[in-house]
Amino acid sequence: MTEATQDLLARLAGFTPGPWDAALERGCHGIVASILGDEFNMIALIGNDTDTPDREPMRFANAAIIAAAPDLHRIATEQAAEIARLFDALTTAIATAEAQAKTARDALVECRDDLDAYSQNEYPSDHPVHMRYRQRDYAANPARIALAMIQPTDTSRTDAAITGEQT
Repeated sequence: MTEATQDLLARLAGFTPGPWDAALERGCHGIVASILGDEFNMIALIGNDTDTPDREPMRFANAAIIAAAPDLHRIATEQAAEIARLFDALTTAIATAEAQAKTARDALVECRDDLDAYSQNEYPSDHPVHMRYRQRDYAANPARIALAMIQPTDTSRTDAAITGEQT
């Protein structure tokens, strides 16, 4: 849950509990809560400064949405908690996947280096044929190919053993 969401929910805590009802009458609409017999707790009053019957549907809708505030707050609180739970689960899953990917990458690097070392030992001289064989073996190294697919910038080695260039 973000800090802004937490702040908003904290500011909204402590309001008059629901349910709230809209008391709709032409010209004056009230939002009331805690109705006990003739007693009620007025939450809001939506009054008209002019007699404009054509605006009554909008005023009724405004009163209804204000009356729904406790239910909307409850839903928002539940959703914020669920989003926080999902965010935590996603963060954990990403961390696990990153750790597994690093382990796999490290293993591939070790395999690449072992296969490259084998090729270097098999064709140790700077003779053009040996250099060509090493280049062929390096290019066919499955660990090198896999690393190039998942992290091309980290595996584009251009050292002398691969390119055959004299340094």
